Amino acid sequence: MSNPMKSPVGKIAGLLTAERINLNLASPDKPGALREVASLLTGGCISDFDAFFREILERERVSNTALGHNVAIPHARTDQCSQILIAVGRSAGGIEFEAKDGQPVRLIFLIGTPKQMVTDYLRVVGNLARLLRQDELRQRLLTVTDPTTFIQTIADAEG
Repeated sequence: MSNPMKSPVGKIAGLLTAERINLNLASPDKPGALREVASLLTGGCISDFDAFFREILERERVSNTALGHNVAIPHARTDQCSQILIAVGRSAGGIEFEAKDGQPVRLIFLIGTPKQMVTDYLRVVGNLARLLRQDELRQRLLTVTDPTTFIQTIADAEG
């Protein structure tokens, strides 16, 4: 597995690994989909998955992370992470996230960041949100067939 921290901070493609991308989410509802995507981050970097997942759900209760255009970026700054982590889930049918535009979420980019990495966290979330505003990129991400191509598509968009 590649080491995501070798990339320049804020570059999304460098924080992604094929093992942390599920292009076929099974969960039809928001809590289930969030758990399915968050579970991709287990294995060494998350000290307490249940605590991490509770923080993701709490952040979601405080402020909905659906950006519109079929995208959500649930995230938490937490002591449960030892480094910035991103997991991705894609849903063919879409998941109701109560997005302002009324559209279901089909792409979930879940981010966990250590509490002390405030600047890096803001840079990653901002860069990801900017990237995902591109209609063409979102359409490509909805149709790629494997995680490696998904990562390369983001790398190409980041230039």
